[in-house]
Order: sequence, then structure tokens, then C-alpha cells
Amino acid sequence: MDFKKLERTDDGATGAVEVAVALDAAEVHRQLAEFYEAAGAACKVPPDAPWDDVDAAAVRTMPPEDYREVRRDFVVGRAAGEALAALGIEPALTPRVRATAYPDAGEDFAFQLSAVEMPELSLSSVDPVEIETEDVRVTDELVDARIAELMEARAEYLPADPHPVVFGDVVSVDVTTFLEERPVPRLTGRNMVLELADGSMPDAFVERLVGMDVGQTRTFDYAVPRPRALGDGDAERYTATVTILGQLRKEVPALTDAWVAQNIEDASTALEFRVAVARGLEAEAAVLNRDAHARLANIELEKRLRGTIPDAFYQASREGLRRSLERELAGKGQTIDDYYEQERMNEEELSVQLLIKSGENLRQGFALEALFDARGMELSEEDLQLACEEAFGAGSYDPEALERTGRRRVVEGAAKRIAALNWLADTAVVRG
Repeated sequence: MDFKKLERTDDGATGAVEVAVALDAAEVHRQLAEFYEAAGAACKVPPDAPWDDVDAAAVRTMPPEDYREVRRDFVVGRAAGEALAALGIEPALTPRVRATAYPDAGEDFAFQLSAVEMPELSLSSVDPVEIETEDVRVTDELVDARIAELMEARAEYLPADPHPVVFGDVVSVDVTTFLEERPVPRLTGRNMVLELADGSMPDAFVERLVGMDVGQTRTFDYAVPRPRALGDGDAERYTATVTILGQLRKEVPALTDAWVAQNIEDASTALEFRVAVARGLEAEAAVLNRDAHARLANIELEKRLRGTIPDAFYQASREGLRRSLERELAGKGQTIDDYYEQERMNEEELSVQLLIKSGENLRQGFALEALFDARGMELSEEDLQLACEEAFGAGSYDPEALERTGRRRVVEGAAKRIAALNWLADTAVVRG
């Protein structure tokens, strides 16, 4: 591709590379000719049809403004890729394009590119790191507590004699709750079982139930201090309507050989059940300890990172976390406003959290990639497949598709981080 103008300017403040691109009228005509050939085929007009006929066919399928954007993006996309290649720029993030005009036959066309290259980073040392932590160890007390939880989960709630509600009762209720006239799904339900001594509901709520009779309905207001309250009056104010449906008594089964034989698949005695529970806790502890080693080791490795990361990476990381959160919420049928209510936070607080988290993720990720490269580690097909499926789902690994869609670099980066983190956790010197 012939460029009338191709100039690179490095912005030291942001770490970005600004590129001015201009095509002369002849090059614009060549690029538009390729566009009209493809657009004409898509619109099913004859190959030798005038460009005006292709335009007319295209705007019957989309708004004229959108069609102009498609035509411009075709030319800009071709020119941007070749301009970056000609200057030897390999962007680490999707380049930003600023085009204030549209390409027209017979006229020059210019636009601006902003690209960010991979920063030059290194580590002060690539030796194993030292961490301080107390590993989780499975004790008899932990096994007892887990067995108690499992037995509690199998408790039955049986009808009890009606009496005025007192603290410590178990009751079945219908509840409707509003916060500032908006319904609160997590505090609303029918035939809910409430234990008025387990902390599952705020004390201010429980206090208003005391003295109610079975069959009675009461509407009342109560306040709950915000997690990050600025003063005594900084609270969320709820309105609840509660009907006491009945009194219940909770019966937790006794752990006996007979109960185990009847209710547990892989055990026939209480001792076998206890051994199985202990074995499960040991497996959980191993995972927790390794995760803790990896997390702490990555924090220590980050301290060795040398070099400057352009601001654009932090912005992209923060935006990526935000999109990931919104996708996760959408999968649950929730909105970001639901998340604010559930977590008792606002937009500003979420932004601060994302800023901190994105910065940690970014620096730790770069440190892991630097470790991978500095130690001369190599990726296997299994490494790439694991990283790809973690990012895009089971069965998504297709080397040809990764090349075609431009995702290979993303997958390789993720695979490098996973491999380096595994090495880091395996070799960490644990003190504690």
C-alpha cells in the first residue's frame, strides 16, 4: 500500500505511539474498489455494476449512516494494519483510530492511530521467592466442625406448638422487603425458614418479630448500618411485611452407624464417615495451601518487576474487569444495580475496587510473563489448550481459529502466566 504520509510520534507521557496516516486519491480508489467488489457480492449485484448501484443495494439492508461507517472501517482497517507493519509497530492492545472524515473516490484520506507496544520489563531476580504463611492443617477439631456442618445440613424442621415468638425460635414466614421503595429479592420469599438466633437476619429485624403470634402479620421499618458507614445515621432503611406461618422445631440427626448406613453412599459406619470427611478436608487443605503459596509468591515476584507500564494498560485492565463482572451478572439474570444493592456499595466504590484489582492483576501478570521468558520456559500444546479453555470455554482450543481470529497472542500470554505461576508455587520457600 502506498502512503502519502506516514509519521510516527512517541508520547513519553502515556507510552503510546501516535501515527499519522494519509492515502492519496489513487490509493483510496484502489481500496474502495476492493470494498465495492466485496460489498457487491454480498448485495448480489452484478460484478460490473456501478458503485452507485452497490450503494443503493446496501442501504436497502442497513441505515445509510451505518453503511458509511462500514465503508470507512474497511479502508481504515486495511490501511492501519499496513501502516503499523511498515513502521515495525506490534501493538499489545487494540489500536485506537481517530477518523473525522470518510474516504471518497478522487480525494485524499487521512486519519490518526494510537497504538501501545509491549513495555520493556524485567525482573531483578528470577530465583525462587520466599513467602511467609501458616499452612492449613486438618485437625480433629476441624473434622468435628465439618461433620457438625454436614449433620446440620440434614436437619429436619418439624411443626411445633404455637406460641408467641421469642429469641431463639425457628419459624416459617412469608416476607416482603423494600429498600427505598425498591423490592429486595434476597430478603423476600414465601414459606421461608428463619432461625432467630443464627445471625442470618439483622438484629433489628429479629427484634420486631419477638412477641408475634402464629398467623399474625406485621409491617415495620428497620435500619442496618452500611458496611462503610460515615456516621451513626449512615444506614440502609428497609420496610418489611412479615407473616408468621408457624413455629418449628429443628431436629439434627444423631451420627450413628445405622444412620450412616442408611444415608451415606460411600460409608457404612460412623468411623468410615469420619475418615472420608477427614480425607476430603485434606484434599481441600492441599488446594487452599497451594493457592495461598501461588498468591503470596506472585506478590513477592511483583516486587522484583522493573520498568514502566503505560497507563493504557491499566485502563484496559480495569475496563476488562468491569466487562467480566457485567457478563457474570448477566449470566445470573442480574444487573450492575443489583450488584450494588447486594454488596452495599455504589459506583464510585466499585471503581476504586476495580482500579486496585486491575493494577494488581496487571503488574503480577507482567511479572509472571517476564519470569517465563527469563527462565527460558517453553509452552506445550497442553499448556495452550488449558489456557484457551479457561478463557473461552471447554472445547474452544483450535490452533487455526486462534490464528485467524488473532486470539493466539492472548492465549499464549495466559499460558505463560499459568506455567510461570505453577513453577513459582512449586519452588517457593515457605517460612512460617
